[in-house]
Amino acid sequence: MKIPEFLNRDDYLQNPIMRRFLKEHKIDFVENRADYIKAIEEYAAQSDEAERETREWLLKVVKEGSKEICYRKIHGIGEWHRDPVLVEAKIKEIYPNCPMRNILSYRNTGERTLIEYKIITNEEDEVSKIEFTFSKLFLYGEAGKMGDVTIFPVFVEVYLDEGFVISRGKAKSTLYQYDENNHMLFGDYKVDTMDYAMSAVNKIIDMFEFEAETNPKRLKNENSQMLYRIYEKYSFTPADVVEKVESQDDVVHGFVDQIFSNLQLDVRNKGKALLDAKIFVEKFISINGNNEDIFKEDRPAYLIKVSADDEIELTKIDTTSDKKVPLQCTEAFFDSKKSVVKSKKCKRLNLIFKRTDETYFSKNNPLVVQLGTHKNYGYVKTMQYAEEADIQNVLQAIFDNY
Repeated sequence: MKIPEFLNRDDYLQNPIMRRFLKEHKIDFVENRADYIKAIEEYAAQSDEAERETREWLLKVVKEGSKEICYRKIHGIGEWHRDPVLVEAKIKEIYPNCPMRNILSYRNTGERTLIEYKIITNEEDEVSKIEFTFSKLFLYGEAGKMGDVTIFPVFVEVYLDEGFVISRGKAKSTLYQYDENNHMLFGDYKVDTMDYAMSAVNKIIDMFEFEAETNPKRLKNENSQMLYRIYEKYSFTPADVVEKVESQDDVVHGFVDQIFSNLQLDVRNKGKALLDAKIFVEKFISINGNNEDIFKEDRPAYLIKVSADDEIELTKIDTTSDKKVPLQCTEAFFDSKKSVVKSKKCKRLNLIFKRTDETYFSKNNPLVVQLGTHKNYGYVKTMQYAEEADIQNVLQAIFDNY
């Protein structure tokens, strides 16, 4: 069995996940990346069962990794969408020539093709999820030079229970439209990989006649509110800090009362002053020394960057911390907290998600995830290799908070 070159060249096969495969199959660790691939191919050649197992592993890996994930919330899910017979009939009606070949065996062309689909049902034999694989040839390289040919698959998934359609694709900034007669790379033919993936999502939405918000302003507003709920969920104040802040309530109220009395200030602003004073107390408790662990240990993810716009206050916020340090124990977090809480919207979030299994991933390689809005759809970018369980954890955060 020969591993397709694009899996290696485009970094679908990353070292930590290959080391896990070698370890699980009791294969001696080898020196470099080329040896990893050779050892995996040699294992696959041992028997039909080993080849089948390796193929299934590669098909899993190609959907994992560093990914751009785009999503749209859908409505209008009807009874017929739950019927596997009717769903398959609709797919065959729109895509009658689907070859049902996986990404490892399909011979790509310059046309985007649905090469495979899978209908997943629950215990009641109702459709819960539908998976599609689209693939075609592209060129890649540097603008103004001759490009090389590569395969670029996009995976689209319909989550009926949650009401979302998502795409997964490799983040690739050097992709150009394929021309079999001319491999020169022109800037006008450069591909926005997220827009390309979303065009496949929109095809699926249209095929099933789902309803989805496409107005950029309304979509951005919906997604920004969802991101704020994630901001709240993963930046809650630890119980120990809450207790310390509450222990100073009398001092805070007395201080604010005294200032307003001494300066004869408008009492209508006292509520704002109390909020500012409590944030002040929380801030200096939170940034007091080496206490980063309390902002990590009781949550599955923690913030490292927040971007938000407050249109009323005419402020822009873009706070960040080192990726190993929770933003919540830095001054930057508290300097922006009031404005973020007031607007209840976030433009973009970067978080560290805890991996389900960290065995083969070093502490210097945490799972950084960025969430935001692009044009008229939401997106997630996994900056490092994310396994399937990790991707599902991130998606669940979106599903739960939308």
